[in-house]
Amino acid sequence: MKNYKRLFKFIKERRKLLYLSICMIVIIQVLNFLSPLIVKTILDDCIMGIEYSWVEVEKEDKYTIIYNSHIYKQERNLKEGETKLNNASIVLYKTGFYYVSKKVVDGNKELINDTLYVTTKNETIIYNDVVKLSVNEVMLFYQPIYGLLILFIALLFIKTILVIICSYIQHMSTNRVVNWLARDGRTVAMQAVERLPISDFESEPAGKMASRITMDVDGLIIMYRQLITLFTNATLSFILAYIGMFILNFRLALLSFVIYPFVYIWIRFFLKKLKKVAVKFNETRSMLTAKINEIINGIHILQIFNFKKQTIAEFNEINKVYKTEQLKDVKLSLVGGWNLINVVKGLVTTLIVAYYGWQRLSFSGILVTAGTIYAYNEYLLKLIDPIHIIFTQISEFQHSHVRIERIHKLIEGKVEDDTKVLVPRYVGNVEFDNIWFSYVDKEYVLKGVTLNIEAGQMIGLVGATGSGKSSLMNLLLRFYDVNDPLSGKIYVDGIDINTYSKRTYREHIGVVLQEPVLFKGTIASNIRFGRDEMSDEEIEKILISIGGEKILNKFELGVKQPINRAGVNMSAGEKQIIALARAIVHNPSILIMDEATSHIDTETEEMIKHALSVVCQNRTVIVIAHRLSTIFNADKIFVLNEGLKVEEGTHLELIQNNYVYANIYRAQVSNIKNL
Repeated sequence: MKNYKRLFKFIKERRKLLYLSICMIVIIQVLNFLSPLIVKTILDDCIMGIEYSWVEVEKEDKYTIIYNSHIYKQERNLKEGETKLNNASIVLYKTGFYYVSKKVVDGNKELINDTLYVTTKNETIIYNDVVKLSVNEVMLFYQPIYGLLILFIALLFIKTILVIICSYIQHMSTNRVVNWLARDGRTVAMQAVERLPISDFESEPAGKMASRITMDVDGLIIMYRQLITLFTNATLSFILAYIGMFILNFRLALLSFVIYPFVYIWIRFFLKKLKKVAVKFNETRSMLTAKINEIINGIHILQIFNFKKQTIAEFNEINKVYKTEQLKDVKLSLVGGWNLINVVKGLVTTLIVAYYGWQRLSFSGILVTAGTIYAYNEYLLKLIDPIHIIFTQISEFQHSHVRIERIHKLIEGKVEDDTKVLVPRYVGNVEFDNIWFSYVDKEYVLKGVTLNIEAGQMIGLVGATGSGKSSLMNLLLRFYDVNDPLSGKIYVDGIDINTYSKRTYREHIGVVLQEPVLFKGTIASNIRFGRDEMSDEEIEKILISIGGEKILNKFELGVKQPINRAGVNMSAGEKQIIALARAIVHNPSILIMDEATSHIDTETEEMIKHALSVVCQNRTVIVIAHRLSTIFNADKIFVLNEGLKVEEGTHLELIQNNYVYANIYRAQVSNIKNL
């Protein structure tokens, strides 16, 4: 039930289209209900109606014909009080029509020469002097029926046209809702992704999450289509089919109820098996997508290290599991689903013919005509259609439930507070007060770290890999939170940063990562990044101010130069300059640079140093650096080792201390000399 509520939440604003679609389905089903009755009338009252009793009358009217100088009219068309002279009959036997000058009773007929033998339950009646009619004479006897025949054929044609029009409107309205569902579902999912805690991205492959957004949203679409088909189309088909069946033969209609307990048990068993298969199938599919995503993102490394064979082996292993689960789904549908229903549909038609044949096409004195058999068979097949729909669509329907559950783990999962309140620009004082932090319970990466940073200072953060530098900045950026009072607090301008919502807090925080993130677009769009009021000329001035003239001179289009996916057409230094320019445009009061010079050459490092001198003006800057040359001029340097703060001071003070920092410095200088 929860998934239905989730679906209707999305289509609430499109309910008019839903109502229109349902109205069209009702009209289509009513028209389809009338269709067998119209065909029955054409067969029984028009085509086979020539066999109804004829009588000789005295006067001509529109219902009479003249045969052998006698006026004949069918008994069903006699007016009240009209005189009957003699009886007559037209008998259809094999491929011919025969005139009999008497009223022929119902029964099994056999024609030998010019004599007709009719066998009933009690006796055999003989009719002599039977005359075979010519084509023109047959057409003569059909003449009174032409008007009725044309009327019902016209009705059948109009019904077909109306069904086509209503089906078109229904499909268009359904598809419009489906398009909105796809758009809104993916939009809501992406909005949720943007608010997910960082830990969610670290615990789940990016490709798997992408699969949820792109493919699992289809669960909403499938469920909507199936609800329209199953609960509206199939339900109406079921109800109207029973109405038609009771009109034609209430005994056989009542007898059909015997099958439903077996159908119920069948469906329950099928669904139980299918749910297990659907869950595993969708999970393996998302893992396959995640592996493809991983291969594409790492294709350069795979090719350089010639790791293709092992990669394909890993992919084939996942693909094999996916194929196995897919085959389980197909086998289950074939053995216990729609394929079996097709067999049942064939048996139903056989049983109807057998039933009426066993009754010798007559019961209780009432003639069972070809039209009756046709109409009853049509209604019984319409009765089976809902069951057929269940078994043909239930697999997708079950998959849709699984997919909706998966996508709503994103949409309804734990997300960060997205509220935003305008707060004054921070002065820039930062305090880490006795910070203890671990990604895994009790495995601390920060152990009682206390730092005091004054506004406007440039701070260096140094330490070996795994010393806790990036973890400390992750806490300052609130990618992770310190919620336990015993684990310390972080203050900005004397206020606990947990006081603000994350969106509000980050308004005046900027970051330049070790691996700068660029998006498909242009240099200008990557620097502007939401500040639409910034003109291209202003962006060019900012680039020039931090030493980015080379970028402008390198590209003929300047700041309008397109950037490919992930900035693959930019060097590491150019990416860093663009990232720094982005930070200046957003004018944060606190800027964090996470090892921004670790992957660049010496010349570019000098460019970054110049950029830093510009960026540091009127803000607090925290630089995480492997290359100590970047922070020689820092106001203060903090040294971390195995999660502990072991030193702090200026570059010269730390060299004089001759401890961890001095050792790192000497190691770097030694490496340069050895070059």
